[in-house]
Amino acid sequence: MTTILTLYNHKGGVSKTTTTFNLGHAIAEKYEVKVLLVDADPQCNLTELALSPVIEKLDSEAQKTGKENKLPGSTILDALGPRFAGDRSTVDVDAIELVPINGSDDRVFLFRGDIALSQAEDTLSQAHSMRTSNEIHQKRNYVAFHDMLRRLGAKHGFSHILVDVGPSAGALTRTCFLAADMFVVPVFPDRFNHQAIGSLSKIIAKWVEENSTIVADFQKLGLNVASGCPQFRGLIVQRFQKYRNEPKPAFGHWIKLIPERVKAELLPSLVEATHNKEVVADYCWNDPIIAQIADFASLGPMMLTSGKAVWKLTQGDTGWAGTVWTERSEKMQEFRSLFFDIADKVK
Repeated sequence: MTTILTLYNHKGGVSKTTTTFNLGHAIAEKYEVKVLLVDADPQCNLTELALSPVIEKLDSEAQKTGKENKLPGSTILDALGPRFAGDRSTVDVDAIELVPINGSDDRVFLFRGDIALSQAEDTLSQAHSMRTSNEIHQKRNYVAFHDMLRRLGAKHGFSHILVDVGPSAGALTRTCFLAADMFVVPVFPDRFNHQAIGSLSKIIAKWVEENSTIVADFQKLGLNVASGCPQFRGLIVQRFQKYRNEPKPAFGHWIKLIPERVKAELLPSLVEATHNKEVVADYCWNDPIIAQIADFASLGPMMLTSGKAVWKLTQGDTGWAGTVWTERSEKMQEFRSLFFDIADKVK
């Protein structure tokens, strides 16, 4: 069965997209399985990262011809549109064209984003507000995203589906979160991320509690509703800077405080909302941090240019040579080990 995972934090600027991208590659490579990356953020950052060489080529051609070239593959909005309009009872997964990602040996695929996906906010918000009504159309819209991912996973044999969501608490993000089996919270170690844990705890608890009231009724109707209780698998602390191989003191301070607030507020709120302690992975009660990923520095732009996982960059991709290439290569392998370790936590 396919595992659906999302990295979620309503606080932006936490390097969520690059972590989703690299983690997808790590799972696929380490376990030799197929992984789908879903760009459910209307900003389309995951699509830009995954298809950057393709986008560069198409944009270059557009400059010569004056015509805009369409990106390959279907978008989430392409797929959900007929269902939202009431033209179909479910999404036509056979019509969805997924895009293989460069350098993944056909193991990692993209379900690409759409700037216009923000239009789905109103539809999903209405479906949520009418979830307890007798409107079967609204109920089908409520489950459409989850049902679509489940059937895509089964059709293509994906081991994992990773959903990249926006830094919001809106209806689209709620729908994506509730569809997941597990979630990870990426954080940047600063005061505002520490504060955000408090509101994040309330947001997620509310989503889970509201969804739990309709699950049994939807199941009786034969609708593929999500349980809405994704298991917390840990924190990923990222984007910080190091000095002598340790986080700089300003970052280290918050790296100590953020997990304590997670244990004091987020974890208890999840258990209270679900009435089930298993909604939190056992190891998280002791230490919820599953990885510390320092800033990618000069490797970041290279990832965006090549559309490859950080450890898959070649000397030709970077143009680096000599000691610079040697040092960067060592960093790339360190990142590979970190993402492989995270893969173990979400297997």
